[in-house]
Amino acid sequence: MLFKTLAMKQLLLFTIAALLVLSCRKKNSQKETELPPETQTGAYTFGCKVDGKVFVPRDGRGKPGLFAQYVNLGNGPGGGWYLNLPAIDQISDERITVNISTDSLFLLEGRIYPMKEKKGFAAGRYSDGAGRYEILSTDSGELTILKHDQTRRVLAGRFSFTATSLSDQKKVTITDGRFDIVY
Repeated sequence: MLFKTLAMKQLLLFTIAALLVLSCRKKNSQKETELPPETQTGAYTFGCKVDGKVFVPRDGRGKPGLFAQYVNLGNGPGGGWYLNLPAIDQISDERITVNISTDSLFLLEGRIYPMKEKKGFAAGRYSDGAGRYEILSTDSGELTILKHDQTRRVLAGRFSFTATSLSDQKKVTITDGRFDIVY
């Protein structure tokens, strides 16, 4: 009788522990399928939808898998403001990268910048196990700057674009993009 009572208690504890673990895994997987909220505080977030599927960068060590640079390389040839915002998911089956950048472009709050692979414009790129995608002349996209606080070095915005595979001309569509970084 005593043995049955102990066995029942152990089974009950094991069941409760298993349910807690499954519940935590479900919550974590739900977080990975949601875009981060749109903020303008320097929250260091990034997310978008790639052909309708949520993409949030992850590095596998509990960090966001996001690198942010917005630097001025001075005046003259090769100078100007450059944004480099590569977001990488390193823990999916295939390494996925979404990159937002600018070439020689000072970003102003409240402005919408068209995306083109040219100096003086914003650009968007995507890569996965199948290849690299870039904005070609037949593609379109835009970068909207919602917040640019130069004192606190906060840059927040939205983006969307269509890009074409450099190898087989397939298209990828990036929508609902958002970021909130400190540079």
